Amino acid sequence: MNHHRIAQLAVAGLLALVLAGCISHEQTVYRDEPRAKVEFENEAAGRIFYEALSKAPAHRGQSESTTRVSIPIVFNHKERVVRGENGAFNAAVRECDTNGDGRVTEQEARIFAEKR
Repeated sequence: MNHHRIAQLAVAGLLALVLAGCISHEQTVYRDEPRAKVEFENEAAGRIFYEALSKAPAHRGQSESTTRVSIPIVFNHKERVVRGENGAFNAAVRECDTNGDGRVTEQEARIFAEKR
């Protein structure tokens, strides 16, 4: 084979590879955990807790992670995982309920609110 023919084949092969495209997959997964069951000692304890929780930044406790696997021209995979608001709520309940008995007292709620 002459050099001109080899060059033509190389260019044709390169064009075929570029024009062939790639396999691409993109996915967003929303994950949320069940909301923790909590009992309040009285109405004031619940009000104080929820007021303090509402003052927290909107996306506190929520997280997002992205995974991307790519082989240029041939394969591309991207997965994005978004965590829901129940995780932030459950973390707040765990932080507020200092003795872990599932019942938030007015004193626990006041301490939690002061930290916010």
